[in-house]
Amino acid sequence: MRRKLAAAKAGVAALLSFFVVSGAIAQDGSLPTRVPSGTKIVLADDANNAASLLKLSGEYDKLAADVGFANFTSGPLRLEAIRAGAAQVGAVGDVPPILAHFSNADVVIVGVVVTEGPTTIIATAPDSGINELKDLRGKKVGVNPGTAQQAIVFRDLKAAGLKPDDIKPINLGLAEFADALRSGQIDAAVLKQPDRARYLKSVAGTGAKEIDNGGEANKNLKILYASKIALDDPAQAAAIRDLVVHWYRASLWKNDHQDVWKAEYLIKDQRLSSEDADSVVKTEKRSYIPDWKSETIPRQQETIDILQAAGSFKGKTLKAEDEFDLRFDGLSNKSKTAAELHAGG
Repeated sequence: MRRKLAAAKAGVAALLSFFVVSGAIAQDGSLPTRVPSGTKIVLADDANNAASLLKLSGEYDKLAADVGFANFTSGPLRLEAIRAGAAQVGAVGDVPPILAHFSNADVVIVGVVVTEGPTTIIATAPDSGINELKDLRGKKVGVNPGTAQQAIVFRDLKAAGLKPDDIKPINLGLAEFADALRSGQIDAAVLKQPDRARYLKSVAGTGAKEIDNGGEANKNLKILYASKIALDDPAQAAAIRDLVVHWYRASLWKNDHQDVWKAEYLIKDQRLSSEDADSVVKTEKRSYIPDWKSETIPRQQETIDILQAAGSFKGKTLKAEDEFDLRFDGLSNKSKTAAELHAGG
């Protein structure tokens, strides 16, 4: 009996050893870490932002997988790309994961970065008469359901003592906001950078302006979320884990390399003038990796509650924690990449 028990223990130990070496059981809460040669994933990007961060920081060349990029103008469109299998990861704000959760899209958050500063705030149409948030009462406000901009509008209304019913929401695509403002189709809309800098330059001298957010209407969460189908595949899950660590490193790299970001991304890639690029840089302060349990998840639950109180995502109880793959909790720029974990091959 003792011999059989010893043999069984030895067998279990050997099996566990095999799984650890093969990557089936890995660090960070069972996340695979070994990325097989030839593994490919696609990231649904926003205006080349994630791609530029990775490439300019030098992190792209260190990725263990072959990572491609495809640009989409809004979070809901990036979600559709993931649903269709055209991408495995998406770069979004805080509301698209709520939309994914509500619609049972099987897409979960794997990485979060906060960038401080007024990067995404309300801009007004020429001669709108809007000088502060309370002036939004009775105005036509551009809204794109399922986006971070939608949540910012509702938070700003709350900060000004207004309710969603106090405005006239006009549903538009994010790419339509600037033209709608110029033409007077809407009186205000939330614009992110560098779109806001471009718009305000195009209407200089007309009375169009930007309105600061009320309180913490925008935490400017930059989120990576991924398909559960991809995360169920050990090779793609390991590639996504590796991507998240490199993305964290690239995001923090920007803190000390704003000059490179301005010249190569804002001016060269996004075609802003040097003056407009400077205005963007001034609004983007320090980026940091937030703690999920104490900061990100409670903030996400608050956003869910605000949106549901305003009539969005009706008929379903949404728990923010369900939007996160908690195996990625605790990863940071200091976590080891796939190459660092498996330097011996």
